[in-house]
Amino acid sequence: MKRRSKRRSHRLRTLLIVLLALALAVVLLNWVVMPLVVRSGREATVPNVIGLDRFAAEESLVNAGLTLGEVRSVSNATVLPDNVVAQHPEPGQTVKLGRRVNIDVSRGGARINVPHVEGLSLSRATALLTESGLSVAGVESLRAPALPPGQVISTHPPAGIEVDEGERVFIQVASRVGNFPMPNLVGLNIEIARGLITAQGLIIGEVKQAPSDEPPGSILIQYPEEGMTVRDLDTVSMIIAVPARRR
Repeated sequence: MKRRSKRRSHRLRTLLIVLLALALAVVLLNWVVMPLVVRSGREATVPNVIGLDRFAAEESLVNAGLTLGEVRSVSNATVLPDNVVAQHPEPGQTVKLGRRVNIDVSRGGARINVPHVEGLSLSRATALLTESGLSVAGVESLRAPALPPGQVISTHPPAGIEVDEGERVFIQVASRVGNFPMPNLVGLNIEIARGLITAQGLIIGEVKQAPSDEPPGSILIQYPEEGMTVRDLDTVSMIIAVPARRR
């Protein structure tokens, strides 16, 4: 009986020793061996592939021990087609070897026709331009007493012109006072031009003469030139024709 008891006790101790050895092995594997393995090259730093073309980006990822994941095509007017716009994970992150890196690739900017917003209110025109994929860069007031204040007169670029998606558009709205395009005076008689200048709220500035075959008193050159933006009390200078001397 004593021999059997000793054998059982010996087997039990042996079993306990084996179990403890296995437990110790698991602890060593998880807390000592695995960190050493990871530190010895099981992780990689995500390279920066933004701006590269798709194939160069994939090569860079493979060289870093990573793989190319999902490739999305996105609209982007500032990045060349087939070049990487964004990536995930981001550059510089430490990840496991073989990690998939997703990239967004530009398909270029879409082409959009500037919509007609003339006659609309500023808020409605802004909303329509934004919904069309354009960007409102600013608002200019043009003197137009015959139109309701705030009504859109035109845009720059003008309606119907094809532009890149995200193009900056300036809106010109009607105002009782403020800026307006300079009218054309060239070819008019100086007296008629004086009346037009005064009626527009502008001031007559320097008037010079130049020999010309044009009718005497007609305007040869004006400044500001036709179409330039002017406002109340701006000064207008002119050169008018006088008879050329005959030899």
